[in-house]
Amino acid sequence: YTETKLIKGSDSCSGRVELQFLNEWGTVCDACWDMRAASVLCRQLNCGIAVSVVGSDWFGEGSGEIWADVFDCDGNETKLSECSISSWSRAERSHRRDVGVICSDSSLALHDGLVRLSGERQCEGEVEVFIHQVWRRVLLDSWSLTESSVVCRQLGCGSVLNFYGSSSSSPEHSHECVTGFQCSGSEAHLGNCSSPQTLNCSSTQQLSITCL
Repeated sequence: YTETKLIKGSDSCSGRVELQFLNEWGTVCDACWDMRAASVLCRQLNCGIAVSVVGSDWFGEGSGEIWADVFDCDGNETKLSECSISSWSRAERSHRRDVGVICSDSSLALHDGLVRLSGERQCEGEVEVFIHQVWRRVLLDSWSLTESSVVCRQLGCGSVLNFYGSSSSSPEHSHECVTGFQCSGSEAHLGNCSSPQTLNCSSTQQLSITCL
């Protein structure tokens, strides 16, 4: 792949992923892509790191070729061409599955419903959601497997393995919590689920999640 770009976003650091191969531009299937590959792309475009991998409901469906190569990046590469590629995933190839990326330098980087996991590992940890311009911990009550599946999908981490309560280890978040997300399970990101309530964190268990 000789060229890369993000299109249809609010700026050059967010949008649908398009890659050029032999002078032909194409989109990338969401099953072939994760946060590590996204961060390498953001770095290559001088856009910081990836904050979200999103579906075609964000930046629209592309046209033309769909590249189904799976990018195996460790996340430290400076450009996608340094990542190893395992060819041709068996994922459904349709433009409904076109992947988009939001990089940290984009104006979209801080939007309500953004999710991050504060753990040592990429797809496991305490859940934090960006709501009303603040990162907030999520309380375990009223949370279910349905919401967990949306978070894992939003992070490009596959399906959900389990979720559980933990007492918060990060005191800087101890006064900012959120509860009451209601998802159907098909959403691409938490921002599409019903709005939660923000409240002071008590001793209530706070949410941790493990994705496959």
